[in-house]
Amino acid sequence: MLARTKFTEIGTSRREDLIERGWYEGVHLANGVWTNLRSRMESSNMADAVPSIDGSTEEIVASLAEPFTEGNKRLGLVIGNVQSGKTANYSAVIAKALDSGYKFILVLSGIHNNLRKQTQLRLDHDLGVTEDSTKWYRLTNENGDFAPYQGNAGAIVNSGRVLAVVKKNSSRLQNVLDFLRDLDPDMKRQTPFLIIDDESDQATPDSSSKIGDEPTAINRLMRQIWDEVGNGTYVGYTATPFANIFMDPNSGEKSDLPDLYPKDFIHVMPTPTNYFGAERIFGLGEPTGGADDINTPDVVRAVPKAEVGLLVPTGKNVAKAQPPVTASLADAIRWFVVATAVRRVRGQHSKHSTMLVHTTQRVDPHFALRDAINDYLEPLKERAREGDVDSFHDIFTQEIDRAADLHHGADKAPTWPRVRDEIPNVLRALRTAVDNGKADDTERLVYPDSPQTVIVVGGGTLSRGLTLEGLFVSFFTRVSTNAYDTLLQMGRWFGYREGYADLQRIWLSPGLEDDYRFLAGVEADVREEIALMIATNKKPKDIGVRVLLHPGRLQVTSSSKMKHVSVAEADFEGFQLQTTRFVPAEAVFSGNFVTTTHFLDEIASCRDPQNARLHRDVEFGRVKAFLDQFGVHPSFEDSLKDLVAWTNEFLPEKKWNVVVSSGNEAETLTVGDERVRAVRRSAIVESDASKGINIRALMRGGDMVADLKLQGLVPERAEGKKALDNIEQKKLRRSRSGGEGRGLLLLYPISRRSSAGAGEVRQSMDVALRGYDERLVDEGLPPIMGIAVIAPFDADNKLERKGTRVSVTPRFAIEADEAEIANVVDTEGDFKGGSV
Repeated sequence: MLARTKFTEIGTSRREDLIERGWYEGVHLANGVWTNLRSRMESSNMADAVPSIDGSTEEIVASLAEPFTEGNKRLGLVIGNVQSGKTANYSAVIAKALDSGYKFILVLSGIHNNLRKQTQLRLDHDLGVTEDSTKWYRLTNENGDFAPYQGNAGAIVNSGRVLAVVKKNSSRLQNVLDFLRDLDPDMKRQTPFLIIDDESDQATPDSSSKIGDEPTAINRLMRQIWDEVGNGTYVGYTATPFANIFMDPNSGEKSDLPDLYPKDFIHVMPTPTNYFGAERIFGLGEPTGGADDINTPDVVRAVPKAEVGLLVPTGKNVAKAQPPVTASLADAIRWFVVATAVRRVRGQHSKHSTMLVHTTQRVDPHFALRDAINDYLEPLKERAREGDVDSFHDIFTQEIDRAADLHHGADKAPTWPRVRDEIPNVLRALRTAVDNGKADDTERLVYPDSPQTVIVVGGGTLSRGLTLEGLFVSFFTRVSTNAYDTLLQMGRWFGYREGYADLQRIWLSPGLEDDYRFLAGVEADVREEIALMIATNKKPKDIGVRVLLHPGRLQVTSSSKMKHVSVAEADFEGFQLQTTRFVPAEAVFSGNFVTTTHFLDEIASCRDPQNARLHRDVEFGRVKAFLDQFGVHPSFEDSLKDLVAWTNEFLPEKKWNVVVSSGNEAETLTVGDERVRAVRRSAIVESDASKGINIRALMRGGDMVADLKLQGLVPERAEGKKALDNIEQKKLRRSRSGGEGRGLLLLYPISRRSSAGAGEVRQSMDVALRGYDERLVDEGLPPIMGIAVIAPFDADNKLERKGTRVSVTPRFAIEADEAEIANVVDTEGDFKGGSV
């Protein structure tokens, strides 16, 4: 086996030229690994995703090191979404890499036995290992991880394709390292290796406490394994890349063992249209109906604060905690039973149905909560055996139509008699499982070939990689973390819900909905950063990927681990704020209306002659004076003050546009000689009156560029193309051909008689207002004023310090959530190696 090129013998400039030119021209083998995998995908429920997977993986494989090119080694990262098909993507990458000459495939599959087993089975099937064992040599199998090897390692590598699926466990990784060190150096240099690190932000990054400390064991072993590779590629896969992009990119200058910073490439997996992620679930999508309709799927439910105190154990007696089935948990369980019955009515008997209950990362209370759930279910099952399922009727009535618009099947509307008849069958099949580091194999979550209906109680083991089949009800409380990656990874409810999207429900403890809404913006911003990096022909080794800082309590990681942050303060460049809660007091409403009309009179000279609703190039001083006087709900006060203060300090010269939003309601706001009709925004029914009026979303999908639309600066989209998404709108606001970085103030006159759609979660605005004061809906009163603010962009790059985004190089320590799972006992047997 001869190397075509020795990268170690050519200069840096020439090496970069070769990399830039590229080597991959696609695979065209009639009976190749990829051809067979693609056929399997096309004959499965993944058929629609095949073109996207093919296109995405073509780019990734083209970024890999050229096989049989000595010294050509590349480090990369692929960013997906939580529960979004990363395994399918890297299966395709492996298949195409094998067809292109790669020989040794090492897949690092998390830190848990169940995830490693799931990945092994999936790859054995996808890559055709079980169908044609003569072409493969396996170093692991379904029940056995990488064992100490005593044979001839070189003979194994020469035998054909080699596959190993290994946990990120110190002893297992040491076995891999010993195996590689046993290989002949020439063979090692000329053998193309592909290392796929699934959940690469977990355990892989160095988590030693201080700079200069000995790296943590797994990080050191991973780096030593990579050092043994003479030709090949390391690709990390994750949905939460913060730890990876915060690795030290300069470690090679300080150590003989460079870190695994993805210096050569970062790719972002496309988000399929049928994927339910944070952006779609928490109401950041495009409007689906009329001008005032906002796409906020009604699937999120609140866990009252008082219940959180009962469900989340604290103090010294955690192990003895006896969490109860609270009212909201009971609602979630009963809805899960009803929704599973609906699936059966729709003909989905053969599909798995799963409910997730995660109330704490502590493992002992999981067993107590499982017992409490079983105790709650037992009398329901007993009554169902007698034909009595009336206790499920209320939750059926309350929930069945609240997200009906998400279902696009041809099924008839589910009726109570049809659903009622299926509930006893659901209860008979229903079981409760615990999946955590202390659960034995008989207790843990398993999906056999037969359909399962299961409520799974767990913590850390369910937060990484493991697919929860048919998950559509989640009950989630969280008080112990505010880290971006931990929160996102716990969102097992993200994913695909074909045929039952309308049945998904998520119960969350207070504050989490807003947290996830912000994190959706963080994810979008990271993707924008990477897209900009690619567009400017840069690589991660040239520039670091920046991460948005939360202006409040959320952190990328704890303060003690942010010692390498170059910019530690949060700024508000492009920050989006909208008032979605209102203080129900006439003094506030009338005062804001008067403040608004005075402001519009003051900026009359900026009014666009072609459209009275648009005011162009308003001085920030005038905008600031208005925002200082405008009364907002207390929950927005600090953010608005900080936004105004930041703009006043860093971009005071930047001009603003002001737009008055219009609708079709009766109330009006006078702008010059024109009467602008109010918009419709109904209120959410809330049990806690102290929170004020909540409309959840004020802005419509395209409002971020409302001023540019009125000026004809928004490019026309080809027929069938979606409207500009959040990222594209931000780009347009920043660009010279668009907003040139201007700030945007949107004024919304909201009708006090805004009607509500069907369902019990919304109520008309007048009903909500009467709940506080009948006089708030007296005839002749002006509309309620809401505002949205898009802070200006530093389009001219004048700022030396931008606090919104940071690029850092910290040493990550293990999160509190991982402390319990990092020491899981390795109970798998040793696999001695061999073909199938």
